[in-house]
Amino acid sequence: MTEQPTKEVMSRTEAAAYIGICKVTLDRIDDIPKIKIRRRVLFKKEAIDRWLLSHQSKTATGTR
Repeated sequence: MTEQPTKEVMSRTEAAAYIGICKVTLDRIDDIPKIKIRRRVLFKKEAIDRWLLSHQSKTATGTR
């Protein structure tokens, strides 16, 4: 299976798929960085990656 290149700025649907959650769950996460332009919500890949790292559990990193 070939992986599609990830865009630098993603839509709500693309960001949810990138993280592996549904769009409703993504909407409920208040502290995830997002860009709002009128009604459109966009997510920067770099910001999502930083957010994921900051919310990583110690057991997920292999540290106990």
